[in-house]
Amino acid sequence: MGGGIAYVTACKGGLPVRIKDIQPGGINHALKYSWDLLNKQVRKRRLRPSERDRQLALITGTTDYQGLTHRDVVIEAEFEDLALKQRMVSEVEQNAGPQTIFASNTSSLPIGDIAAHASHTERVIGLHFFSPVEKMPLVEVIQDKGTD
Repeated sequence: MGGGIAYVTACKGGLPVRIKDIQPGGINHALKYSWDLLNKQVRKRRLRPSERDRQLALITGTTDYQGLTHRDVVIEAEFEDLALKQRMVSEVEQNAGPQTIFASNTSSLPIGDIAAHASHTERVIGLHFFSPVEKMPLVEVIQDKGTD
């Protein structure tokens, strides 16, 4: 799911994306996902190789929180595990800027529960993408009573 979100954000939205994963393999998987989709367009002559490369350059990765300070939105796309998502909110708050919105791609956990231990509950939202992300141009924005 994270690879699809990175693809549509960078390649459809034209915005820079920073993928954070605990392993380089997760980052490589997400990058390959975008490469495969873009390369398919190159093979069909719908996209030039130089444009594919320009779009891929918008996506970078890290195994730590380097480069997160200036991001306006962090989209989390982890498993539906409440404790994990709460821990991620805390880590993002410690490593991101004061303006950063934490968006969870949850489909079943209440946003209020994810934000329960956050320092800035007003900046925690749900951003539920439908799968496959690149084929389903639909996203649900979910707020909680404490959302700004």
